[in-house]
Amino acid sequence: MVIRNIAGDQNPYANKKIERPHAKDLQRTSDSARNAGDAADQVVLSSEGRLRGAALQTANETPNVRREKVDALKKQVQDGSYRPDIKKAAANLIREDLDLFV
Repeated sequence: MVIRNIAGDQNPYANKKIERPHAKDLQRTSDSARNAGDAADQVVLSSEGRLRGAALQTANETPNVRREKVDALKKQVQDGSYRPDIKKAAANLIREDLDLFV
């Protein structure tokens, strides 16, 4: 039994429906695209993006004045000796929530 493809050959390269570009044409196309892209490319940041960038720059320029305290807390957490004041933390959370309503 012979099964033949009714629709014909579906490979466009075999049928020469699509021509493969030559190396010269590819080089010429990439050169023109590169030249056109140089003049047209630009980046525009939103106001939020500019604000975030400024905040990051300020944070990077700020000295670590509390480094000793952070290191001490890290050591306590690693040792298992860190015991936060739960009541103080809860009071701070409630105070912050109440400030949202004022």
